[in-house]
Amino acid sequence: MIRWIFISTLIIIACSGSFYAQADVSVSNLLRYGSGKQSISDISKNLIYRENLTDAKIRFQNDITIGFRLLYDNPPEVGQSFTGLSRRFIEYRKDDLYVKVGNFSELYGKGLALNLFENRGLAYDTWADGLKASYKKNSLSASMIYGVIDFADSINFWRKENYIVTGGNVEYSLNNYLTFGLTYIDAAGKIPLPDIDYSLHAEVPEFYINLNADNFKWFVNWSQKQTYVKNTGKSIGSAVYSSLSFNTSGLGIVIDYKNYRYDERNPYDRNDFTRPGRMLPFQNPPIVQKEHSYILLSRSIHEIDFNDEVGLQAELFFSVFEDTYINFNVSLASRHNFYNFIPTNFIFKKEYRSTNYLPTTNDKYSPFMEYMLEIEHSINFYTSVNVGLAQRSKVLYNDFTGEAGSHKIRSTVVPLLLQHTFNEDYSAIFQYEYESVYDNYNTRQPDYSNHFISLIGNFYSAFNLNLRYEATTNKYDLSNKKDWFTLEAGYKIGYSHNISISYGRERGGQTCSNGVCRYILPFEGFKMTFLSNI
Repeated sequence: MIRWIFISTLIIIACSGSFYAQADVSVSNLLRYGSGKQSISDISKNLIYRENLTDAKIRFQNDITIGFRLLYDNPPEVGQSFTGLSRRFIEYRKDDLYVKVGNFSELYGKGLALNLFENRGLAYDTWADGLKASYKKNSLSASMIYGVIDFADSINFWRKENYIVTGGNVEYSLNNYLTFGLTYIDAAGKIPLPDIDYSLHAEVPEFYINLNADNFKWFVNWSQKQTYVKNTGKSIGSAVYSSLSFNTSGLGIVIDYKNYRYDERNPYDRNDFTRPGRMLPFQNPPIVQKEHSYILLSRSIHEIDFNDEVGLQAELFFSVFEDTYINFNVSLASRHNFYNFIPTNFIFKKEYRSTNYLPTTNDKYSPFMEYMLEIEHSINFYTSVNVGLAQRSKVLYNDFTGEAGSHKIRSTVVPLLLQHTFNEDYSAIFQYEYESVYDNYNTRQPDYSNHFISLIGNFYSAFNLNLRYEATTNKYDLSNKKDWFTLEAGYKIGYSHNISISYGRERGGQTCSNGVCRYILPFEGFKMTFLSNI
């Protein structure tokens, strides 16, 4: 660990010296350290994680940029251990031409065919290693990629997948209002598993239209996935995403629609995360569900099933008065069809739903519904308050036993956020969240409540202190605890460095981003983060 901190320091010192005379250099270094215990119920284990990430870019005057990432994850907080050079690239940008060789991320359309991204907090990484290039001339723009993706699925039993991906995207603007886009992705992949080694070939064409007419916007995106698996067969699926929005002074309306059926399967196959026909890891469409900043709401009770889910989301923004804004969001999602279990033959028979292009609230289709009303009001120049009300309900239908064995969860969340600036040297943020929960699988106590309190003080634009407290009335929480308290302090050193330290108990729980979810184990102990940007 000391060696990697030393190397990172040398890079920062070197880049701040003679290099500046010939090039524009930027370096960021993130050091994270934690020491404590991870636990679930009465089982706990010691955890010490050491992570150091150095990203460096050198921009030369001839339009060439060289970049690399040194990574030390040994051991990491989540994910797999790694020590060495995890990113390196050379890119060239001149007028409308862009070429990058090395590691890269990429997004075509809204991600139905290609969305390469990284989320370190969830240990999710689909960056490719190869070549990407793009060129734009007047109303026409084109891009292409060729690369290797080594994907380690840390969510599902460390499933590893290897792909060689080739593809491209073309966009043409007919005028200032209308744009058409075409994408084609070709991938050859392998999924090595203990008992079988899947070899597959996938083709993913995509088409989208974007209409932008002053206050009115409409986007529609379609893609199809064809996966050919050696000695197994072919899987064909498709997806549709659409977004319609209208904005004017003091009013905004957004309506999103998803119809994802990349690999609709019966309950036997649906729960087989090793199957090669499911959505490919380099695809990641919009979730069509609100991602929250509030703590209790961000612990999503619904994980998106991109292989079999249809849904709608509507959001309304409007200004009641000059200093008062209201935001209302509602979403509904469900499965497309139902599989009727026939116990005599121990098989499932598919029952088509005539309106399966729309979501339903029928329990048989495992629906999820959420709505949230939030009001933001500025009391004066120094004080503002946010208050909300959210209700969520989810059914995980038991296809074998029916209604009796289905998992039903309902929750009501009331968040409150108060911000006040006392003077130019001191401000404070107070946050309180209340959640009432019904969970029929928590048989000994199906009804309980959660509470979250946070108080943040900011001093002289350099120092901040954060006290977080969380409690539950659930006597049977997985962590086997009733409350959690953490104290965190942060200090800004000049304009380029930030350090934060914390100590206490963190509750953990399910967290999601871009439709990727994982369960973070509760943690008790010390954490430190040091971030530098030059």
